[in-house]
Amino acid sequence: MSIDQLRPEVVRLAKRASIHAYNWMLRDEPDVDELREQLAEVVSVYTQSVGVLAADWYNNQGDGSSYFAFPVDEVPPERLDNLSAWIHAGPQRPESRIKTAAHTLAFDAARRTVFGNAQAEGVAVVRYEYGDSCEKCIARATTAPKASNSSSDDVAKDFHHSCEGMLVPVRSGLWQPPEYARAWRTRVKAARRAGNTDPDDIAKWLSAN
Repeated sequence: MSIDQLRPEVVRLAKRASIHAYNWMLRDEPDVDELREQLAEVVSVYTQSVGVLAADWYNNQGDGSSYFAFPVDEVPPERLDNLSAWIHAGPQRPESRIKTAAHTLAFDAARRTVFGNAQAEGVAVVRYEYGDSCEKCIARATTAPKASNSSSDDVAKDFHHSCEGMLVPVRSGLWQPPEYARAWRTRVKAARRAGNTDPDDIAKWLSAN
């Protein structure tokens, strides 16, 4: 099963989570502290569903491995701190921003499930971004082939709000990036030759060039 079979299901649940969170925000008008305490629970039915789907998708990757994946849907406290503060930071209204935050949490559940299981199984992961990605995502995408026994230390796991990038396990053989990502690699290399090492600086260079 390709990542294109999982992503539409995550998108569907992310949209439902966004609508639910939006209505909750309008009704309860939580402040930052209340958001920090309640946001994960508000969208939990959707993030848990995403975790189950991602674990099932994970189990269909690879070549007959006996490893059985499990959902990972617990939201790290620092992620809740970040999102709760961001929702009230403006300039958009909080009920607008919480839709984006809920969307982010749904995708986070898929990414954490993949990464957590890859760590447990001892296989590499890659960062898969789509062809219409922004420069920030391009700067962080995996653009070179990767073997299952490779280190994942070089995989960027910071995703901006609303990012729909995914993490993909390399459970057997050699993962090959899509053609458009290979073209990105040439541009990212040029950005690095120009003296940029931080992904955000690379993204700025890509945008300007």
